[in-house]
Amino acid sequence: MRTDTDNKLKKRELSHGLATEAGLPVYPSTGLRVAVLGGGFVGLVAAAGFAQFGHTVALVEKDPDKSKELRAGRIRIHERGLPELFGANLRRHRLGVFSELAEAIKGAHAIFLAVGTPSLPSGEADLSAVFEVVETLGPLLTPKQILVLKSTVPVGTALQVRNRLSKNGAAKKQVAVVSNPEFLREGTAVMDFFRPQRIVIGGDQPEAIETIAQLYRVGMMDACPIVVTNNETAEMIKYASNLFLATKVAFVNELANLCDAAGLNVTEVTRGMGLDSRISPEFLNPGPGFGGSCLPKDLDAILNLARKQGVRLSIAEAVKEANARQPRLVVGKLEKLVGTLKGKTIGVLGLTFKAHTNDLRSSPALAVMKRLEEKGALLQAYDPVAEGEARALWPELKLAPNPEEVAEKADALVVLTEWPEFMALNWEEIGQKMKSKNIVDARNLLVPEILARLGFNYLGMGQKPGEA
Repeated sequence: MRTDTDNKLKKRELSHGLATEAGLPVYPSTGLRVAVLGGGFVGLVAAAGFAQFGHTVALVEKDPDKSKELRAGRIRIHERGLPELFGANLRRHRLGVFSELAEAIKGAHAIFLAVGTPSLPSGEADLSAVFEVVETLGPLLTPKQILVLKSTVPVGTALQVRNRLSKNGAAKKQVAVVSNPEFLREGTAVMDFFRPQRIVIGGDQPEAIETIAQLYRVGMMDACPIVVTNNETAEMIKYASNLFLATKVAFVNELANLCDAAGLNVTEVTRGMGLDSRISPEFLNPGPGFGGSCLPKDLDAILNLARKQGVRLSIAEAVKEANARQPRLVVGKLEKLVGTLKGKTIGVLGLTFKAHTNDLRSSPALAVMKRLEEKGALLQAYDPVAEGEARALWPELKLAPNPEEVAEKADALVVLTEWPEFMALNWEEIGQKMKSKNIVDARNLLVPEILARLGFNYLGMGQKPGEA
């Protein structure tokens, strides 16, 4: 018999939780079991998403402190909708958190490997965590289980994994190795999981490929193409996609720099460009450069692959060079407004590499701030969600509890992350707190016309000062 508490819980999940707030239905149980290895960004989203689809999911996180937090529904990363989705499926008992592999993979139809693959100094992806898990998994796997490589890995990794498993007897168990790269965007990852633009599945065993496709099909809110190919091509699709996105960002940043020199408004230029379906408006927003956990790392990895193959990727090389140059250009705009930076107080709005995340990895905001510090500037900064991460990474940085205190006696402000709340600030009040009304909008987030009317000296990226 369902109790009043059960009824209230069910009602809350359906009417006040993510299920309706983001339009996600609560699917019936499918009877399929999935294990997800790795409690990072990709692993958490995949585990919560598959559980919402109706699968029974075992998430493995070997860090005991983090594992304990996850069992209590506490998630360290800031990702819209993820805590609600994760918590709802813990309560439904569709999602469990484990510290040991053997228990987690027992009875699993598919085992998704979602551990980190950071860059080595050479630019090559560090696969040590992948191979460590594979070596441990080998003796534990049972016949017909499917190992799915969800981590971003170089071309040829699936073959290496297959060879390592064969040495451990997995070939006799007919264990399949499938490549299923992720295309989640931080900040919108939950909806990306439920409304993907495509699903890529690579492998050499049709039955295993169909099983993985079915895991996704039951939960897709919209029909999307499922690209079936071999492992190597699936691995390359991931890297090629991120290389192209990085190229697009670098292109629009250089275009903005040209518009600055020519006295043109890049936002008008990109609006006209983006209406062409061959180009699209996505990733045509100038900024201080790309960052995060994917684009810089994957750019290095594909350049490393090219070197090994004796091929020069001149465009990719130029993209990396252009992106490294972009923070210097932002600093140059500040110098244009305030002169020498030594002893000047610069207020920083936004620390994360993009809005709606607390991820500081390869953040261009930090690259800009390091250059400002090298030039003797005094920094005071604010970010809506990443204060804790910033304190851990940069203990000596002066962090303010709100944007108003960042503006206090500042010689200039610089917007480095496109947090929407910065648009709604009382800029008249902000200006009154500043020593001088100078602002560099490195995200073209604000309205130059309004700031000019309030007496600010404004510089955007590829926008004339004071131009709407």
